[in-house]
Amino acid sequence: MINRLKQSLTAHLIMTISGIIFTICVLFLLLINHYLDESILDEMGEKALTSAYLIADRPDVVAAFSTENPSSILQPIAEDIRKQTGANFVVIGNKQGIRYTHPNTGKIGKSMVGGDNDSALINKESVVSVTTGSMGESVRGKVPVLVDGNVVGVVSVGFLTKDLQGTIDTAFFGWLQITLLLAVFGIVCAVLISLYVKEQLLGMQPAQIAKLYSAYHTILEETTDGVILTTLNNEVVIANSRAKELISSLTEGISLHTLLPERLFKEEVIQALEIPLQQQEMIFSKTPLKHEKQLGYLYILRAKLEYETVINELTLVKQQARMQRAKTHEFANKLHVILGLLKQSHIEEAIGFIRQEQQDSTKQQQALATQPSILLQALLEGKISEAKERGITISIETEDVLIDYNDEEVDALLTSLGNVLQNAIDELDQTTIPDKQIKLFIQQYRNELIIEVHDNGPGIDAETANKIFTLGFTTKDGYDRGYGLAISEQALEKVGGSLLIEESDLGGACFLIILQRK
Repeated sequence: MINRLKQSLTAHLIMTISGIIFTICVLFLLLINHYLDESILDEMGEKALTSAYLIADRPDVVAAFSTENPSSILQPIAEDIRKQTGANFVVIGNKQGIRYTHPNTGKIGKSMVGGDNDSALINKESVVSVTTGSMGESVRGKVPVLVDGNVVGVVSVGFLTKDLQGTIDTAFFGWLQITLLLAVFGIVCAVLISLYVKEQLLGMQPAQIAKLYSAYHTILEETTDGVILTTLNNEVVIANSRAKELISSLTEGISLHTLLPERLFKEEVIQALEIPLQQQEMIFSKTPLKHEKQLGYLYILRAKLEYETVINELTLVKQQARMQRAKTHEFANKLHVILGLLKQSHIEEAIGFIRQEQQDSTKQQQALATQPSILLQALLEGKISEAKERGITISIETEDVLIDYNDEEVDALLTSLGNVLQNAIDELDQTTIPDKQIKLFIQQYRNELIIEVHDNGPGIDAETANKIFTLGFTTKDGYDRGYGLAISEQALEKVGGSLLIEESDLGGACFLIILQRK
């Protein structure tokens, strides 16, 4: 059934296009036939009139009208001219319309037939007419013969239309051949076009395509993600409503090169890349679209804000896992120290070591307990554990934070503090200084939360400090760099906060995270 439908689409296209070609060819031939009739009649009429003028102006012809027997002089002249011009007849008559010459000498002396002499004999006008004479229908040119301005006779030169029809038929046959060749060419093109359309439609019928389009359109509009389909040149073909909400300037036909960072187009496949786009953070994915060959690309845009809760929960789990791993390793090391002290009978030293560790742990837990969010506590615990694994000490000095922050503000704190701490850990991890330190000062001043992150690393020079919050700027190697601090600054600005950088008292960099509660 489907094959028959596919064939019917192809046959329908061929028949429709062929029918149009046939109609055009018929109309063209009718117009050509009419044109040939008119043009050849006009051409022969002009030729007849010109020949008649030449005869009427000849002195010997004019003089012959004054003789007793004009026919004896005019008949040879008329026949010579008739043979030279190819005319069917050259008839010269007097002002009464009596013939002096005729191809059929038996008709000399008789009245001219056709009823078209008045213009020449009475009005002294030349005329071209198509009428029926003694030899049949003809196109003829008639010119008066004048002597001192007076009409003395008339010259009629004519071509029989039945003889002209052969010329018309010959010309029409030539055009008919050309038209038939064009028609065959058109039908071949119709077949090729129908096959091309069938290939482009993937062998489907218009009704099937309409049904699929309706289903795809519904799916695209119902999905909560932004979906963009593009050509191989990244020109937008389809964008659903959600994508247009996320990117206000997005329209069909626009090039994504004007909207997205250029280096993203160098990658064929991108999964869950977090980028700021038009003053908002998004999670960006890219996948090639293929059907036998590559057709274009599929882009998926997700607003990061919609996924913040899930992301933060996953971050919490990840940080807790890392913290447990680090604590297990640290606890094992401390057990070895205690075991060594006990084996050497240093009981007091072992007890002192245990008490010191207990005090340090209590102090850290007290500092973490004052944080305004469980997620923030988990983040700090995870970063502390990660730093310990890398030989870096993170210390926290904090005051009680009494302000109750909402989810969006906590998310901004998690994003900014997480990125700042991670940058400090990565930077110190690359140095060779013996005592690597990161100090956090968390305090509340009236309605402001101020977090200072100090490190004793190499610091940041003035030129780098001016660019460090610029999207895509990085001092690190590798792809997908230069987004963390830019995103952090934007996240804080959305909730009325700010991210600043200055020189630290420890010799390295100091980042200030300020969150103001209105």
